Amino acid sequence: MEEIKYEWIVSQMNCLIKEGELTNVVNMVHWRRTATIGIIDTEGYYFADVYGALAIELSDPEDFIPYDELTKVIVEGWLNEMTEPTPQELDENLAANIELQINPVEETLPLPF
Repeated sequence: MEEIKYEWIVSQMNCLIKEGELTNVVNMVHWRRTATIGIIDTEGYYFADVYGALAIELSDPEDFIPYDELTKVIVEGWLNEMTEPTPQELDENLAANIELQINPVEETLPLPF
């Protein structure tokens, strides 16, 4: 079977307008984690996703990166350091979801009456 591909999608980031001498300080990242396997437009394509938000605390103003200098790689680094749930736990749940799509264990039948 093909390998599942996982991806972070950042939908928005909330910022404090001013934090001490700093401006536009990210304090919340809204994210989705997606998992896909197969080829789109075929019957062998499966997709699952989960969404959430990660609160960000500015621990050291010396480490501050101005908002306009943030990159996808930097923000994904923050997401990869999440502890509840961990990215590994998210990926395990997404993989289980896809497994149930491929090999379902229940179905909804039409009413018999």
